[in-house]
Amino acid sequence: MNLKLSLHFFVLLSFGVTAQSYTWTGSGADNDFFNEANWIDSVSEEQPEDGSIDPLETINANLFLTCNVVGGATASGGVTIASQTPTHFDPGANTSWPFVFTAATLGDGTNGAYQTFVIHITSLPAEGANYRIVRTVANENWDYANPQPLTLGTNTIHLNGVSFDRTVKFQFSSGAVVFDELSLNGSSVYSMPGASIVLNPSNTLELSDGTLNALSFSGGRLVLKQNAYVNLTGADPLPNGTQVFLNADLSWLRLDTINPNQANDVYLSQITVFDQTAEYPINIRLDNYYDHGTVIRPQNLEVTPLSIFTNENLTGTEAEIQINQIYQGVSIPNQMNDNIRSFVLKKGYMVTMAVNAEGTGKSKVFVASEKDLEVHALPALFEDGVSFIRVLPWNWVSKKGTGGDILGINNTWYYRWSNKWDSDLQRECTPMAWGYNGANDADDVLIYQSKYKTTHVLGFNEPDDCNGQSGQYNNLCDVNTALGIYENLMKTGMRLVSPACRQGAVFDWLDPFYQQAIQNNIRIDVIAVHWYDWGGGPQNSPNGDATSIFTRFKNYLTDVHTLYGLPIWITEFNANKYRTPAVNEQFMKLAIPYLESLDYVERYAWFEPLPIVEGEVLGNAEFYDANMNLTEIGNYYKNYASTPSIPESSYSGPDNLSNAVGNSYAYTCDPSNLLSSSQSGSPQTYFLKVIPNPATTNIKVIHSEPIETLNIYSILGVLVHKTTSNTIDISDLKKGIYFIKVNQYHTKFIKI
Repeated sequence: MNLKLSLHFFVLLSFGVTAQSYTWTGSGADNDFFNEANWIDSVSEEQPEDGSIDPLETINANLFLTCNVVGGATASGGVTIASQTPTHFDPGANTSWPFVFTAATLGDGTNGAYQTFVIHITSLPAEGANYRIVRTVANENWDYANPQPLTLGTNTIHLNGVSFDRTVKFQFSSGAVVFDELSLNGSSVYSMPGASIVLNPSNTLELSDGTLNALSFSGGRLVLKQNAYVNLTGADPLPNGTQVFLNADLSWLRLDTINPNQANDVYLSQITVFDQTAEYPINIRLDNYYDHGTVIRPQNLEVTPLSIFTNENLTGTEAEIQINQIYQGVSIPNQMNDNIRSFVLKKGYMVTMAVNAEGTGKSKVFVASEKDLEVHALPALFEDGVSFIRVLPWNWVSKKGTGGDILGINNTWYYRWSNKWDSDLQRECTPMAWGYNGANDADDVLIYQSKYKTTHVLGFNEPDDCNGQSGQYNNLCDVNTALGIYENLMKTGMRLVSPACRQGAVFDWLDPFYQQAIQNNIRIDVIAVHWYDWGGGPQNSPNGDATSIFTRFKNYLTDVHTLYGLPIWITEFNANKYRTPAVNEQFMKLAIPYLESLDYVERYAWFEPLPIVEGEVLGNAEFYDANMNLTEIGNYYKNYASTPSIPESSYSGPDNLSNAVGNSYAYTCDPSNLLSSSQSGSPQTYFLKVIPNPATTNIKVIHSEPIETLNIYSILGVLVHKTTSNTIDISDLKKGIYFIKVNQYHTKFIKI
């Protein structure tokens, strides 16, 4: 780590050299913010006293932080099942299964619904541990499933819905299982708490090149420098008017429990962006963090989150790529057209690359959601080179959306069967090329490229219907015609969703469209489907069995995924307009938990079935009644907690042209202690000393090696003196802390 890079650990607003300051070293063998062994006094080079950095207690020092650090209990990696009994688990009936999580009980109103239990395990006992499902059947007798092993990481336990009421329990063989997350049917049951960091109002915490996770931050100033990411999970993450300074483009403040509307209304006045008051959307972005939070970061069109290289393994000539711009052919900097072999994409962004300068031909989308993405060797797809690049800010949406601009449903995305609508603070609007005229000229492409907070484009709406919807115009129901127009969407540089066909046409019309897309190198990232159970004879079964409808729906999705092997969006679905609101409600309550549990379903949008005849009730399974009060269906849809659309920390496929590409990024951090007379990790086989120290007029540098270069830097990293002599006049320097770099080594001295 060079001195200039390291020195930014020490940059502060209004920082006086006489103030107490602690620098992160990570010497405490963990990543706990509140472990004093991880810090060093910036002047005395001694470890802070026990109790000087504690949660909820005022910290009377400036803090200079790097690396990935956790404030509080999450540093320990989780809690045990035993410790959360009886809070979340119940004691078991025998020693073989001593701990039980109850998901449903007879008479609790769940009525046999689908159950999905998720436990994220951070540690297992040496002998391992098992779980099993126990449940009552139709006659209320107990059924005991076979034991299954638990594994490190996310364990998702599914149980299909039934048509009768029942009790469902998940039994565990050991209380020593350590976990940090529990959820049931998409709703959080338990997540590891962080802890509150409280600074004296006159002090500052500065973060660079790392991540800080905590419950809240209050009291002092929070300064985010380059590659600084702060994630606060508390209900009031920035109490008492705490000020946050976003001083770098590649940084963010994530408020996990504050939605964008709340962030804008409550917290924006506490945020400064490059010395300017935060003003949405002028100088700041407020992106969704799934259905419960907000990512706040600078809005700067000159930010460069993508670095491209001419050689593999991030070597050779390098160029930086800005967001939103279209880089085509010779406009790719440093003569790197058709000469890119590897790249780094910073987290919070996506990039689309293509072999043709227009964005057509072989292409791929890469997403760095919550982890930097490093591709050390481009896939074979790009053996002919890359001539198109577009980088966009990522927006973290959940699965649940709406077909139509419907407010008050707690969704993070919607669409309106056209390209004329825009995102708002709370929701990403996904534009649709409804038909031929939505993608047939350059103006259409510009419309999609101009959308704020948009990362995807939806293909045509039921082009398979030659007598209705988009297929009736301009011969769009002809596969070849549709394919030629759809290809224009590749020029947007966005992720592309296939045309959404009528229910059966996904297996006939869409299949040749898909196969010809592969032959012509036209990328499809997602398969869109509609489903109304037309095969179930809805006209003759208004009171049809919801479980049977749900079973057909599940089989349909399975068949689609088996055929195409790509992620799925269900952009229209219900139990059918010929079925009663009660049947639609029962079907929804079976379908939504199931869709939330499927890893290949990225998004879904319930379509409100209108009455068959105006004024009739049949089919009127809408979110709101005539008085704009939520119906039972509306309440259920609104209140069901939705899971992330793309939960992976980085994502690169698959698509119809290529398989997924792995991420070679591995986080490392060297919190080099600049106030030491040695480099971090280097054996002390040399001698470097400044005398006197502190000093007033002159210093002498004693070094075990010949002095080739000797530079003096201010605490801001500014070079103030350069020499090869070991005797230096410092009388003109202001009082404060300075750093001396001799050859490749460095130390500090204090001017008094």
